Amino acid sequence: MSHVSIPLAPNSLSQSILPNWGFSFFTVNLGSSSRPEVEHDVLQNVGSYGKQIGHLAEALEVVIRQLDLLDKDLPQKELDALQIFLGDIAKVRAIKNR
Repeated sequence: MSHVSIPLAPNSLSQSILPNWGFSFFTVNLGSSSRPEVEHDVLQNVGSYGKQIGHLAEALEVVIRQLDLLDKDLPQKELDALQIFLGDIAKVRAIKNR
């Protein structure tokens, strides 16, 4: 049997699936920060990005309800966006309450 060599084919194939991820108790590097020490302190003392986004969403929900934005004469596209947003908040709340 003869051996066929294809000059452009690599000897082995490997591809990093999650670049910048490490498994020494999870190191995630999604980019450089202009002030990494501040970002680290915020994550340690305020909360994760998810927690911060959750607080923003809950505050925005209050604003939407207090201003009765769903009852305003807004374009349908804007009303839909508010409904979807409020629906997402409700789903997250349901998951957290399980």
